[in-house]
Amino acid sequence: MGKFMIRKGYDKDEALLREIKAAGLPVVLYGVGLIADTAREFLKEQGICVASHVIDDKYTDTIALAPGQGRLLSISELQNEYPSYVLLLCFFGGYRDDLAKYHALFPGAVIVDFLSSIYDRGALETLDIDYVNANTNAYSTVCDLLEDPLSKDSMLAYMHAKIYRDARYLFPYVRRPQYFTQDGAGADLKLGRDEIFVNCGAYTGDTIKDFLEVTGGGFRSIYACEPDSENLEKLTECIHNAGIADRTRIVPVCISDKRETVYFLNQGTMLSRKVDEPQPGVVSVQADTLDNILQGLPATMIVMDVEGNELRALQGARTTILTYKPLLAVAAYHKKDDLPLLVQYLKQLVPDYRFYFRVHKPMAIDAVLYASARERGATHT
Repeated sequence: MGKFMIRKGYDKDEALLREIKAAGLPVVLYGVGLIADTAREFLKEQGICVASHVIDDKYTDTIALAPGQGRLLSISELQNEYPSYVLLLCFFGGYRDDLAKYHALFPGAVIVDFLSSIYDRGALETLDIDYVNANTNAYSTVCDLLEDPLSKDSMLAYMHAKIYRDARYLFPYVRRPQYFTQDGAGADLKLGRDEIFVNCGAYTGDTIKDFLEVTGGGFRSIYACEPDSENLEKLTECIHNAGIADRTRIVPVCISDKRETVYFLNQGTMLSRKVDEPQPGVVSVQADTLDNILQGLPATMIVMDVEGNELRALQGARTTILTYKPLLAVAAYHKKDDLPLLVQYLKQLVPDYRFYFRVHKPMAIDAVLYASARERGATHT
């Protein structure tokens, strides 16, 4: 068994929150959208109110905040509004080691930084050092099974980023596009031009767009599975605009381990998900298994990002996986035991599977476990 070790560190977000509170200055979020919205709610839970959002001057005529989301200023307006303030970067491009660009752009900012753990609530579980230490053997086994140094390094970086709530651990290892990155990928992860692609959690079609770009539009068929009604409308439009409706089956169900009616948080975002009980925004939707949906038909690649329901979704695809051994790309960041449980289940199911791990965002989300039984010397055709 190889050496698996978590280094000592400190909680960056905790230190940043203390610094913000001590400064006593207005807090400004640079950006709008899901990251900014989530950061605002996260700060509110910490007793910190957001004074304003700020955007580049050129966007002021095209962007507006919804009621209840606070004030929106241009950069020029911000300089006149507050002589000094705290600036938090709320877009992925701002997650970087060198923040000199933003210090120069915002001379009134006493603190310029980013929050690393705003998603560690709701659909995402936190990961702490005590849990990892108690399960060192399980994580060591996963690390030993990973095929390449990039996978092992990415896994350790991801775990450090989660434990110490510090996205900087991830910066050297981020690879794009998610699921289909060719940088550092072995031949057994690369796609051919005759794929039968199953996208579980298809959202609004972002993954399908990447798939089309990587394959040059050469594929046999797509199954696009998405239960959220708002996302489904945008997904349908994306598929029609791409001209692939004749080769794409839209499946408006929640992918799980059995056919049943489930509670679903239908909020029109990438955080929509299956939940255990009714709450505001929850509707009843149909759940089903991939085995039922495919009815024995083949799949060559399955992507799963179903907000913590991945193990059940894989269990519901057992026959398909056993029969066809498709390339798998499975989100492994929602639950603290995702990596050990997903690897254990798949290795027992298909001993031939080889495992890889990649991080695809400069934040401890969109970390993906890959399983391949393809030939190493050639891409799938």
